[in-house]
Amino acid sequence: MEVKMKAKLWRIASTFAFLSPLILAPAFGQEKAPEPAKEATPAPTTTPATSTTPAKVMEQGALDLLKKMSAKLAATSEFVVRTRSSTEAPGGTGQFITFFTEAVVAVKRPNKLSAEIRGDAPPFDFYFNGEKMTAYEPTHKLYATTDAPKTIDELVPFAAKTAGILLPFEDVLYSDPYAELTRDITSAFYAGYSVIRGTRCEHVALAAPGITGEIWIDAKTDLPCQIAGILPDVQGAPRFMVEYYDWKLKPKLPDHLFTFAKPQGAEPMDFRALTGTSR
Repeated sequence: MEVKMKAKLWRIASTFAFLSPLILAPAFGQEKAPEPAKEATPAPTTTPATSTTPAKVMEQGALDLLKKMSAKLAATSEFVVRTRSSTEAPGGTGQFITFFTEAVVAVKRPNKLSAEIRGDAPPFDFYFNGEKMTAYEPTHKLYATTDAPKTIDELVPFAAKTAGILLPFEDVLYSDPYAELTRDITSAFYAGYSVIRGTRCEHVALAAPGITGEIWIDAKTDLPCQIAGILPDVQGAPRFMVEYYDWKLKPKLPDHLFTFAKPQGAEPMDFRALTGTSR
């Protein structure tokens, strides 16, 4: 019973955690953004806030920080990054339970991805080589595989729709992260900076329908340090956070890293059964 309950809670947690952080934020006290360009930053446009709606601010300096981060990621053809995710999900009593997962993610643009995910959920490995998408659960040696799209950009929505697989680190995978992060946003502003793992990270707050949160960007490398968000329209307004660290930008990844090699005794099964989701 305990195992079944934990699995059920994990499936709820994954639904929240793996929603793409289109990130965005409550209206904290704003600081002036670091000068991103020589052109003058237009005055923010605001609309009156209600008790449940944060003020809408569109600050060019914040958008420019996102553009720099996106350009850095788009120009990085291969990388490895570690992530640590935390997610809240409602337990049987209504109290929120926090789940943690860690992942090692390898990317070779435009069409190769692998990830090893460990933590409070059952262990999970993921492979994509531009032809096949495979998920593997090593504890019970169960795997699911299918033909896949040709690029990572196409893979992310395909994996969610076809297999119920939503990747918590997906924002760094796209060829144009800026387009994904700013789609439908209603607010963006600079919220100062934080020191994360000893590094100054510029703090940008964004908002879009149904999601508020933040993104922290390394001031020296322009790489994302951390993403956090809240789903205010979901009962209890659950929170999630993904930290990115230990970036390796020139790893020279071998192609076989992205192709699943079936271990002896491994058994195939349906994707939806493996991920615990329904059609």
